[in-house]
Amino acid sequence: MTRTAPRTDRTLSTVVVAAVLLGVALLVALGWAASRVWVAATALQAAAGDARAAVAAAAGGALPEVSASLARLGTAGERAGGAAADPTWSVAASLPFFGDDIAAIGTVSRAAATLGAAVGDPAARALAADGDGVGDLTRLAPVLDEAVTGIRSAQAELDAIDTSRLVAPVAEAVTQARDALDQAAPAMAAARGAVAFWSSIGTGDARVLVVMQNGAELRTGGGITGSFIELQVTDGRVSLGAQADSSVFPHLSTPILPETPAQQALYGGVLGRYVQNASMATDFAQTAALASAWWQHIGHAPPDAVISLDVPTIGALLRVTGPIDLPDGSQLTSENITQRLLVDPYLSLDSAAQTQFMQSAVTAAAAELTAAPLDPLRLLAALATPIGDGRVSVWSAEPTVQAALADSLLGGPAARLAAAPDTFGVFFNDATGGKMDPYLHVDIRTTSTVCRADGRSDVVVSLTMRSDAPADAADALPGDVTGRGLFGTGVGDIGTSVSVSAPPDSFAGGVTKDGAPALSVDVADDGRFVSLARVNLSPGEVNVVDFHFTMAAPGAISPVIVTTPMLNAPGITVDSGVCG
Repeated sequence: MTRTAPRTDRTLSTVVVAAVLLGVALLVALGWAASRVWVAATALQAAAGDARAAVAAAAGGALPEVSASLARLGTAGERAGGAAADPTWSVAASLPFFGDDIAAIGTVSRAAATLGAAVGDPAARALAADGDGVGDLTRLAPVLDEAVTGIRSAQAELDAIDTSRLVAPVAEAVTQARDALDQAAPAMAAARGAVAFWSSIGTGDARVLVVMQNGAELRTGGGITGSFIELQVTDGRVSLGAQADSSVFPHLSTPILPETPAQQALYGGVLGRYVQNASMATDFAQTAALASAWWQHIGHAPPDAVISLDVPTIGALLRVTGPIDLPDGSQLTSENITQRLLVDPYLSLDSAAQTQFMQSAVTAAAAELTAAPLDPLRLLAALATPIGDGRVSVWSAEPTVQAALADSLLGGPAARLAAAPDTFGVFFNDATGGKMDPYLHVDIRTTSTVCRADGRSDVVVSLTMRSDAPADAADALPGDVTGRGLFGTGVGDIGTSVSVSAPPDSFAGGVTKDGAPALSVDVADDGRFVSLARVNLSPGEVNVVDFHFTMAAPGAISPVIVTTPMLNAPGITVDSGVCG
């Protein structure tokens, strides 16, 4: 016994010394870890500033500044990721209290490193390469492929963070990073699609059919298909080809292309019988097929690509090109183009004069836009908002290019629905038969609650719809505007078929109008439940129309709204409801 005591004392002494040494080492390690966190935080702040600078420079067409900002973004991302990769980081991330926060900062830092490697450095090198002075966009194609993949990888990393376990500042930083990526991802995918498209038609010969949407008479994809313009692209040079307006196309007794049962139930079998209805379909590939079929029906060759755009999009481009001179001596500007093309002609000209004026304006605009070389960065910046609003859709006959387009906001309404989970589509189709939609105003509010015993979310998509047509619209407005009451809508009223498309596998719970049950058409369309209701608004009238849905799986959701691009942009609000 007397021999073991000294050994026990020595063992205890050794443990104490080891504990002290371990404590000192831990303090040193944590001090180093704290410095790594600081390095990561400052690098993330720098990366955010560099990203903002790149966006601002791109909007101004300043190519050198874009390249320099992206290069700094790549460096900052690499610095943040390097700090988070330090071995002491995992030690600090495993500690109580602030471990989750340190782990979250590490995840954000690694995401920044991914973005720097996938976006910043490659894009900076591509933009700095010798080119045509304004940036040859085709050399960005491989960069954008890598960027889309990198952003989606970073999104997956950030989405895995449980912000409920974080202190408020760190949770807010994670949320801001998520929001930034959620905004960047669609834009980057659209840029990839646009560059792939231009690369496919920029060499050799290609026919591109441009279909103009007239938002004065709404359709799902924007408006009635009013004008067709063929562009001939030869080795990158664009020239005007044949043109036609909707009046030259016949009305058919049977659809020019087959319709689905859901489309027949929703739209009454008119999708393929009238050229004006080509953009009723949510799938832009179907709209493009219809436009191509109609174009061939009047004797033209099939196009290699179809582009759909509207008058506000042309207005955005005029901010780059400047005003356009019209044959009557007046000018179209970004400020007056909607009034000049979609309102005034229907108030003051007969049908023949309307057609003549519209053709002259569209021809002048197309000639101006195709004649002068445009800075591609300023062009993309000008188109960013119209593309985000769904005003520009593109289809290509080349399968690989079409796959990139369909995976972006350029893919039309269906692609916009698929761009994010929990997305609801709110689409409008005019039932007036006139040009009353400049007087239509809509506010959209979604409210989601989790009150059911099975944990599923109930969602209400509420539309407040208002007409600001003049009180004497029936007498004051021409028949081409009011529709003359020929399609079941009172003269001076606005008739609209409103459809709401819910996320896949959701369940429809009915429609109410001003609190009372309303008739609706409820169908499954390509995996999504769609409810459609007819709304009639007299001048000054307001209707509140609520579409009710129950989600397929348990858990709270974050609803996202995409909608028909309108002349009067709808207000959109997302709320969380309360139970009871």
